[in-house]
Amino acid sequence: MKTSCSILVITFFLSLAGAFAQSRTFKEHSKWGIKESEQILIPAVYDTLFNFDSTDKVCLACFKIKKASNNQFIKTMSTTYSCNYLNKKGQRFIARTEFGDTLSVFSLGKKTVTNYQSMQNIFVVSAKSKKNLVDKNFKQLTFKGYNDISLSNDPDFYFAEIINEGDVVVSGLINTMEREIIPFNYSVIKINTGDSLITACSAGIRTNSEDVMFNYEGRRKEASYRHIDLATKHFLIHKIFHPKEYYIFYNLETKQETMLSADDVKIYKHDEILVLLKKDWYLYDLNTNIKTPFK
Repeated sequence: MKTSCSILVITFFLSLAGAFAQSRTFKEHSKWGIKESEQILIPAVYDTLFNFDSTDKVCLACFKIKKASNNQFIKTMSTTYSCNYLNKKGQRFIARTEFGDTLSVFSLGKKTVTNYQSMQNIFVVSAKSKKNLVDKNFKQLTFKGYNDISLSNDPDFYFAEIINEGDVVVSGLINTMEREIIPFNYSVIKINTGDSLITACSAGIRTNSEDVMFNYEGRRKEASYRHIDLATKHFLIHKIFHPKEYYIFYNLETKQETMLSADDVKIYKHDEILVLLKKDWYLYDLNTNIKTPFK
């Protein structure tokens, strides 16, 4: 019995030691690498190195490159960084485009480090000004390349942006197979996961154009020239901006409208929404127009 207890105690402390073993950057001969305890995970050969993210799976290692300007009158030098995404085995992430090209060297931009460190399981990789999603095990999830792309609040869809022929950034919605669900014609797209509905706002993209409510197949269900901020199966929630801000709850069955001044509105479930009045949130029933304090 004592032997079994001793083994359990030793196992417990060994697991604790493993849990608290953290990787750290180190410098050697003016170059940077990463160690975990005294084991070298990434050799000190890089000019700039960013440690592993919170999942302990991805780091960013960069070489400094100096280039002379093309100005024939004034010679100046500029510094850029060529980077690799590495895992704890020192393996590089290799990106692939929809045309089969590969790329393993990436530039260091303002959001490069944040993009891989801030997200838990998936991060954004930018290659040749096009962005794709990659998971932390280096499985590439999208290949077509977008001006921007992010996870949506439904795991079956991604929010994406492209730059259209008029050099305008437009938003659309794609599924995880990169099939276009909502066309790239809108400025803001929102998803009501409880009712499987999508709202698309066209403000700032096209004048005198409609906001649209779609189902999950991308079929138009309702449309309005007033801004659709949110939608449920039975209500369109319009936000009016001029001459003052307020909301209109439009019942799709009875065609009745209810006005409410509020600071913010969020979907709760089905025909119940959360309403912010000053600093307090209320649960608001769209069918009865009754609100109760929400905690």
